Amino acid sequence: MTLPRRVGLSITTLVVGSILVFTARTLAIPVEEIRTRVRLAEIYESTFQWEKAREVYESLLGQKDPGLRIRERYHHAVRRCWQVRRHDDPSFRKEVLSLEYGQAMRVYNAVSNTLLDGAVEKKKLDPRKLFRKGLDELEAALNDQRFQRQYIAPEKQANLPEFRAYLNKVRDNLPSMTRAEAAEQIGQVAMMAELHLNLSATVVALEFACGACYAVDEYSAYLTPNQLRELAQSLSRSEAVGIGVTLTLRDNQIVVHSIAVDSPAVMLIHPNERIISVNKKPVAELPLFQVTDLLEGPVGSTVELEILSPVDMKVRIVRIQRTTTVVAVYFGMLPNAVGHMKIASFTDSTVQEVDDAIAQGLERGMKGLIVDLRGNSGGVFKSSIEVANRFLQKGIITSVLYQNPDDNYVHQAKNPNALAVPIVVLVDNDTASAAEVLAGALKENSRAILVGQTTFGKGCTQKVLKLQNAAGGLPTGGMKLTVARYFSPKGTPYSGRGVVPHFIIDDERMPATEANGMIGPYLEKALEELNTMMAMSN
Repeated sequence: MTLPRRVGLSITTLVVGSILVFTARTLAIPVEEIRTRVRLAEIYESTFQWEKAREVYESLLGQKDPGLRIRERYHHAVRRCWQVRRHDDPSFRKEVLSLEYGQAMRVYNAVSNTLLDGAVEKKKLDPRKLFRKGLDELEAALNDQRFQRQYIAPEKQANLPEFRAYLNKVRDNLPSMTRAEAAEQIGQVAMMAELHLNLSATVVALEFACGACYAVDEYSAYLTPNQLRELAQSLSRSEAVGIGVTLTLRDNQIVVHSIAVDSPAVMLIHPNERIISVNKKPVAELPLFQVTDLLEGPVGSTVELEILSPVDMKVRIVRIQRTTTVVAVYFGMLPNAVGHMKIASFTDSTVQEVDDAIAQGLERGMKGLIVDLRGNSGGVFKSSIEVANRFLQKGIITSVLYQNPDDNYVHQAKNPNALAVPIVVLVDNDTASAAEVLAGALKENSRAILVGQTTFGKGCTQKVLKLQNAAGGLPTGGMKLTVARYFSPKGTPYSGRGVVPHFIIDDERMPATEANGMIGPYLEKALEELNTMMAMSN
C-alpha cells in the first residue's frame, strides 16, 4: 500500500523555556487508508494468520484511531500469536502437556496465587476476573482451526457449537469466587470438555492458567520452558549477537526497518530494502520472529542475505559476520550548530555516553540539540531517568507505582547545570518503555518539542518468575509479571497510550536511520523547529 501525503493543521501553542512556539499537527495516514488496513488485518484474523494481523495493527499504533479500537485489536492479535507459539513449542507440547490434570491445576494455582498476591495494582484483581480471562483464552483456542486439528478428534468437532453454548452459560452466570471456587469451576469445565470434545483436561487447565496472566495487563504472560530459558539467557547478557538490523512486515514482505549505527550491517544494508532469503532459506512465508531468529547465531559466524533494493529493484547477495552489537550513543553535528544525539537503547553505560556527547557538542559550539529516540525500545529505566536529569533543571521526571505502596516514588529533576540549549526529540511507534519516560518528561516539562509519531505505549517493568517443576523434575515454564508502572509528570500512564508528539510526521515509513544518509521528514522538521527556537533565543 502506498501512503498518500495528507496534511491537516490545528494550531496550538507551546512554551519552551521563554520561547513561544506554534505547532501544527499533521495526520500521518488518511482515515480511509487506516480502515483499509484494518480490513486487511481482519482478513488475516479470519484465516488465523495472527502474526500478519499483529504487524498490520502495530503499523497503525502511531496513528490517530478513528474509533476502530486499534490498540485493543493489536493486543488481541499479540495474545493469539503467543497462543500459537505456545502450542507450536515442543517444550510445551512434550513436557507441560504431559502433566496429569492434578499437576496442571497446581500450575494454575501457582499462577493464580502469584497474580493475586504479587501483581502491581493487585487490588483490581480477583479470582473471578482471572477465571474470565482463562475462559477467553480457552474460547479463542477452540475457535482456531489449528488447535482443533491438534487436540480435538474430527468426529468430535461437530460438538463444538454445543460446548461453546455451555461456555457462554458459564460466563453469563459467574458469581463472585474464592480461589478454591475458581479452581472447582475450572474442573467442571475440564470435565465437560472431555465429555463433549474428548479434549484433555490438562490442556483446558493450562489455557486457563495462560489466560489468567492477561488479567494484569498485556505484558504479563505465561512462558513455556523454552521461552523461559531463552529469556533468561537474553537477560544474562547485555549484548545481542546478530547483525544489528530491525525488521518489519510491510505489504506482506520482510523489510529492513532500521540499522544500528555501530552494527556490521550498517554499510551493507539500507533501510526499506526487502529480505528475500536468509542462508538460502526463502522468508516470504515465515513469520517475522522466525526471520529475526535466522539472523542470530554464534559470534563470528556469517549469515548470507538475499536483498532486493526498492531503488533499482535489483537483487544482490550480502554476507555479514555476526558480532556482539554494543548499543552506543551516536553523536554528530548538523548544519547551523545543531547536535544530533541518537540514543539507541538505555543501558548501564548510556548516561556516561550521553555526558560525553553533550561535552563534545558544547566543545563544537552546539546551539541546539536533536535527541533521536526512534527505534529505541527502552532498557534500564534508571538510565533514562538520569538522562532526563541532564536536560531538566527541575520538575517531575516520572512517578512509579509498585505492588507495595510503600515503595511508590516520584523522581524529581534537580540539576542547576542542566543543558540549556533548545531541544527537539524525535520519536516513532518503536519508541517504548524507558525511552517514553525520557520523551514524556521533556514534553510535559515544556523542555522540548517532540516530532514524529505516537510512541508505543509501554510504561511498565516485568519480573521473570520460574514456576516450580512438577513431579520427576518436569519443567512447567514461568511467567513475566508486571511489578511496576511508570507515569508521566502529569500523572498519565504510558501503557496503552504512549506519548503524542507536537508534530506528527506524515511519512510513517521513514526509518530510524534516514535512508541513504539523506535528511528525511523527521530531521527536516526537527531542524526547522530548532532553527526557529535558536533564532528567537538570540
